[in-house]
Amino acid sequence: MRNWMVVPISLALVACGGEGGTAGTPNDLAAEACKLAAESRLEGKLYELDVAALGASMRDAPNGEKFLTAPIVIEPGLTSEVKQIVECTVRFSDGKPSPDVVGFVFNW
Repeated sequence: MRNWMVVPISLALVACGGEGGTAGTPNDLAAEACKLAAESRLEGKLYELDVAALGASMRDAPNGEKFLTAPIVIEPGLTSEVKQIVECTVRFSDGKPSPDVVGFVFNW
């Protein structure tokens, strides 16, 4: 009787993706690296960052690196809420699964 639930649940899990699956696109990898760089600078503060928009913003920098930018809200909904722009530069290297963050700033 419960076997009919297996297929819809499996399809839902596949549609959601997850963190253990495929490596992702270069844009996804760069956005994730920039997200981790932001988290390391926020020291545990709450934040809202559209990682998909960050990845979609990726463009070539003059020196062969990649530049990404997106809005971030630090401590959303609190009296200390701050809205800034993340500016992140990454470098892809052969043989490395994820890019290195070579530049990162919060821009007012």
